[in-house]
Amino acid sequence: MKLERLPALELADRARMAPPSQEVMIPFRGVPTLPMPEHVVEAARTAAGEVFPRRGRGSAPLRQAIASHLAGAYGLTVDPEGELLITHGAQHGMSVALRALLSPGDEVVVPAPSYFFDGMIRLAGARPVYVPSDESRGWDHVPAAVEAAITPATRALLLCNPNNPTGYIPGRERLSGLLDIAARHGLTVFSDESYERYVWDGPGYVPQMLLRDRHPDLVTVTSLSKNYAFTSWRIGYVHAPAHLLEPIHHAFEWDAINVGDVAQAAAHAVMTGPQDWIEQEFATMRARRDILRAGLERAGLASVRPDAGVFVFVDCAPLGFRGRRLERLLLDHGVTAIAGDAFAGPDTHVRMVYGGSAADLEEAGRRLTGLTRRGARPALVE
Repeated sequence: MKLERLPALELADRARMAPPSQEVMIPFRGVPTLPMPEHVVEAARTAAGEVFPRRGRGSAPLRQAIASHLAGAYGLTVDPEGELLITHGAQHGMSVALRALLSPGDEVVVPAPSYFFDGMIRLAGARPVYVPSDESRGWDHVPAAVEAAITPATRALLLCNPNNPTGYIPGRERLSGLLDIAARHGLTVFSDESYERYVWDGPGYVPQMLLRDRHPDLVTVTSLSKNYAFTSWRIGYVHAPAHLLEPIHHAFEWDAINVGDVAQAAAHAVMTGPQDWIEQEFATMRARRDILRAGLERAGLASVRPDAGVFVFVDCAPLGFRGRRLERLLLDHGVTAIAGDAFAGPDTHVRMVYGGSAADLEEAGRRLTGLTRRGARPALVE
């Protein structure tokens, strides 16, 4: 099977290889990049000097910390032994879960735009079926359209909550309706909930597991490394009922056997230790979002206010390009952004992240304003 590269990594490589004649790239960041606090470094240092017995589903202390977090934050009762599996990040967890529970020829309904699930679904031998969300209603998912896309081959519904790239949060009522559709049609619901801590406005994040009384066949994948600002450690987890986690664990064993103990020790320390170091960073995110959107507005580029995440999904139709040519135009001006068709969305849009400094975000607005004011608007091209 031939797969394209992951769009975010491919774009990052193109940005690094940009000729020196181009404008200096603005250092956008998709997640907080903070120095690890000493208690996390010490936990990793200690673990590096110890030999642990192999623990296929993950260290017991880390799984207990996750269960305690879910209980304290959302009132969820979780069996850490039977319902949690530690993985090499959310990407790995979702890929393993899809391969474990899907078969060749299955269809997966995905409200779009959505994260880069395409390759993971295809690696499972399945086929993604994308259902457009409603931009005029804040990229709201459309239950009637989701249900209309279901065929006899459909086996799963895949959600991204909060949504990447739009920042949309479905809220309890919309999420309940989607789970009811899945229950009526006997679908497994996979949900990537990697941005649970990046919520600024809107109805508030609701874990799908809070609604498991409506439908038992739910699989949630989460990124610890995103939610605790240490993405380079690549660690996350799968949360599913025992009857689904068992086959996912079997697939995981063949894929990776287990996650390294050093990363797990660091994750346990970051979850159970002081949170002030990262909460200070989260406190600035809403303001950074608003700085970027103000610059986009001055440039005449519309966007729906994202209620969560670290990105804005921007309508760049006034620039006159689409897809890869739109990405190249922005790169020529030192702005890295991924075209919307990478997310199964409109190719006149791009995802911009706002994790950079206020000065960098303001500079992005100035460059985009310069682009639109020059008035060079060629015909839309493929």
